[in-house]
Parts: sequence; C-alpha cells; structure tokens
Amino acid sequence: MRNGPSLAVLAPGSQVVGYTVERRLGSGGFGAVYLARCDGQSAALKLLDVARVGERVQREVSILLKLNHPNVVGILGFGRWPTASPEFAVIVMEYVEGRQLDAWASEENPSARQVARVVLDVARALEAAHGADVLHRDVKEANVMVRASDGAAKLVDFGVGDFEGARGITSDILPPGTPEYRSPEAWTYFRQNVRVPGASYAPTPSDDLWALGVVLYKLLTARVPFEGPDDYIRTEAVISAAPMSPRAVNERVPVALSDLCMRLLEKTPATRVPSAQALRVALEEALRDADAAWDLPLCDSYGEDSATTEGDRDSHDRWLLAPLHRPRRGKRPHVAREEPLPACEVRAPEEKAPTTEHVSWPVRPAWTWAAVALAMVLVAVGALWSWRTSRVAGAVPTRQEVARIGSSSQAVQAAAPPIGTEATPAVVAVPAMLPEATTVKMEKTEIPTPPKPAKKGTGIMSRVVAAAVTCSALGCPGTQVRPPPPPESCPAGAVEAMEKWGVEVGDHHDAKLPVKGGGAAVVTVREGPAEVTLLGNWERIPSGTVFSGRLSVSDRLYGRFTRARTRGGDSFPVCLELRTASLEKGLELESVNADSASVRVFSSGDVKAVAEFE
Repeated sequence: MRNGPSLAVLAPGSQVVGYTVERRLGSGGFGAVYLARCDGQSAALKLLDVARVGERVQREVSILLKLNHPNVVGILGFGRWPTASPEFAVIVMEYVEGRQLDAWASEENPSARQVARVVLDVARALEAAHGADVLHRDVKEANVMVRASDGAAKLVDFGVGDFEGARGITSDILPPGTPEYRSPEAWTYFRQNVRVPGASYAPTPSDDLWALGVVLYKLLTARVPFEGPDDYIRTEAVISAAPMSPRAVNERVPVALSDLCMRLLEKTPATRVPSAQALRVALEEALRDADAAWDLPLCDSYGEDSATTEGDRDSHDRWLLAPLHRPRRGKRPHVAREEPLPACEVRAPEEKAPTTEHVSWPVRPAWTWAAVALAMVLVAVGALWSWRTSRVAGAVPTRQEVARIGSSSQAVQAAAPPIGTEATPAVVAVPAMLPEATTVKMEKTEIPTPPKPAKKGTGIMSRVVAAAVTCSALGCPGTQVRPPPPPESCPAGAVEAMEKWGVEVGDHHDAKLPVKGGGAAVVTVREGPAEVTLLGNWERIPSGTVFSGRLSVSDRLYGRFTRARTRGGDSFPVCLELRTASLEKGLELESVNADSASVRVFSSGDVKAVAEFE
C-alpha cells in the first residue's frame, strides 16, 4: 500500500523537471513542497501524488494560469515526474521570503495601518480572482504570505479553489475548506439539506469575503469572533449570533476598521460588503483618512515583566484567556528559565545570599526532632487509612474540561526568524495536502526493560514518610493519571456521511496506526493529531482510507477520528473511536515515556462508529 508523503522524499541535489532540489519545506497527505533552484532562480516545487489527487492538480494549475496579479502566487510551470513513469504532478511556483500571516501578526505586533494594508492586498487578490470567475474557498491566515522585503501580502493555495465550468471534486454537501471560516449561509444550507441526496452547496464570492472578515477580526483582536464549547454551538453562533465588535474587544482598533470588519461578518450576503472591489475601495478610503492612532501597535508588547512563567502557561496564554484584555504580541525578550523543581518541593523565601559555600543545618532541641518524627508517623498512618477507605468506598474519578485543539493549518508553517533578524524564507506554495490531512511521526521501538526495583529497607520508608509529610503540608496531590477525554459531540453530518458509505453506528473494523515498513509492531505515539489506516474494505469505504483525528493519553491511549480521506480523494466527516480487537475503548499501554505525553502501544486495533464521543 502506498504511504503518501514518504513517496515524495527527495535528497538535496535531486533533479526534478530541470530544477535542483535544495531542501524540503513541508509535506502532507498527498506529497511535499521543496525549495529548488534553476539557473540561479529559486522556486517552490509542489509534488502531488497523481494517484491520490485526481483532477485537483488540473484545477489548481488552471486557476493559477487564469490569474496574473502581484498579490496572487505566480506559477512558473508544471509537468509530471519522473518522465519515464510519472508518479507526481509538479507545480513550479514563485518562492517568496516571508512569513504566514498569523506568524507575521504574532511576531510583528502590527498596527491598524499595517493590518489594513495587508488585508487590502488580499482584497485586491480576491478582486482579481472573482473578476476571473475564480473562488478561493479557503481564505485564512495560513494561506496568506507576507513578504519580508516590503510587507506586501500574497494569496496562496488555490488547491481547493473553483472556477466557472470546472468539474466537481467532491460529493460532499459542502466543498473542501476550513470549517472555522465557513459562512452562515453555508452552514444553514448544510443543516437544511444534510439528509437530501445529492445536495451540494454552491459557494459565491461572498463566502470568500466572509472568511476574510474572520481573518481581519483575528488580526485586530487576536481572538476568534465566534466561540463555544463544541462545534455545534460554534456553528450556531456563526449562523445566528452577532460577534462583539473589534473595537469593543480592543479599544486600539479604529472605528472605521472595526465597522468594516463587522460589515464583512454580516449574516447574509445581501447585507455584507457586496464585493472584493467594494472592500478594496473602502480600505483605500479608510487608509487615506487614517490618523496617527492607526500607527499604535494593536496589542501590548512583551517586556521583562511579561516574560515570566506560571507552570506550563506563560503570560502570553494568561493574557489570551483574560476576557476583554489586549493579548501580547511581538518578539519576546530572552529570559533564562529556571530548572523545574521536583514534585512536592518548594523553594524557601530568600533572605540573604550565603556568604560561603558551606551551609549548616540549624541545631534544634531534641524535643523538636521527636515532635517531627511523631508528626511523620501520624501523617503516614493517616495516609494509609485514607487509602484503605478509598479502596473500600470506591474512588470517584474527576472530570476535567479541556479546550479543543484548533484545526491544523493547510499551508506550510513559515519558520520563525531568529531574534534580531527580519524574516526567514518561507514557501508561498502550500504543501501537497488537503485541510484534513495531518501526519504524525510514529517510530517502531523496542519495549524497554523494566527498571530495577529500589532496595528495600529504612531508606524507602523514610523517603515515603518524608514525601507524605511534605505533600500533606503543601496540599499537593499524589501520583496523577490524566483523565480520559471529556464527552464530545460528533462533527456535523458525520453519522449521515457514514451511513451514506454503508457504515452504521455500532459497526467496527480493523485499523492500524502508521508503522515504518508496514506490518504490525509496537510504536511510539504522541498525544495530539494523528491518523489510522483502514485495513480492508469496510462496506463502501475502501481499504487504505485514512481516518484523521486526535489521540489522548490517559490510563490507555484513546483516539477519536472525525475525518475520512479515501485514496481516490473523497473526503467526509466521521465519528470513530479507537478500540482494541476485543472492542475495549482505547489501546492498552505498553509503556509510558518520561514526558507522559508519548507512549508505546501495539499498532493494530479497531475503529468503531459512534453517535457521540462519551
């Protein structure tokens, strides 16, 4: 079975359609992107696995050939490679030194004027695209590059774009795209037609403008306009709830820019900014009338007082979580991080720096040590009694609500520049992947030898009692196991989509975590985005289909998968849980690594169709 990205691994110096490969810039579910050079000219080579992408290559090439605009990524050529037996479609695009829009905003802490100029460039790109009857259909920060030399923005990745007369590339109700940027009319259509056979939403230029409104909102406030604890509530907010204006969130946002952003986020196309041309004109007028307040950075900058840490959450995260406060953006000052203290250990308040290297323990009366020893024994007995009681009564596990991880970006993440430099070269072309494609590295490993048990004796008892005393005094918990993932709704339309492919709730089938060289083995996996591959046909879902989702490490390895991608290029939502061959929820852990976020498990298991994640 073909494994996608591994087929597009090229060593530096490789020759592809006349270009010499220098290094790989990124990879995804259908190929990879490389920096290459020909006759002294740099270019981005996008290699796509022909067998898996189908007509998407022709669509993207056709769109890029239609567009010739300074704010749209340019195409230099295209072809197939290797010549004798082509496996890849190759799109040669211009290469720009710059950063993705989100990285640029985070590192530069731009002013309102800078944001308006960047969005103006994107509006110009959309005006040219819409004028050529081309829709982008995936406008977001990751698909906008900001050039380092002059700050100009370029719209990239027309891989899921559409144009008049193009053949359809999916049978889903909604076209490919990123859910967080879909318009209210798209979600309304989906809800009204989710059970209608053959229903297909037809995007318009207004969908691109809505998505650009979401982008502008985030640039102005460093927040998303619509929030909620799950996908359904967030979608409901997009359809019916008005977001707080950018100026109400951040008083540094000029009124004109705030009002324009709100017009882009109107619920219906009729009340929204009517066209990219109208948006361009409005931004040009706003910039002409801009005063000195437009040059003030929109967010607070980092300073020495903001570079401290609080556990695993630094001040940047705390600012983001504080409602109606400006978050911090820009380059962070370099601050030496202190070594973490062992569990249940605190540092005493500093009074004076010692004058010598030798520090003596203070002499205490004998009765003091006797009291301490008695307290230690009492605490140990209390801890033992508490443990025994909990064993009899039965422990009640606590549930912890955790924030959902956002969608992974489709474009290659631009490398952050070192402190003191302006920018790092980044590719304008996106990697050969669709929005749902995510890759997690999993390596075959040997099961480690269990550690030798500690020596028995008074040393162990003294350490246990001392730890009990210290922890009891400080109120710190004992050994903790991460809770299983909390309940969660399935993606919208997942159950219906599975039924369309012949899979009903309760059905299950063999699947496998990625293993180098194939076969089954013990693999190391990390908590976070992941994929499993279907082994054999599952009703109408073909063998080799990749299910993408997320792994969670607790007492077992739990997996929830929300998107399916067939080898033929079909993509649809699913609601699948990772199970063992005996249908136990989660895979049994072979061992846990020191970071507690990566574990070793056997690669083979089952996926089970569910109506919700319990």
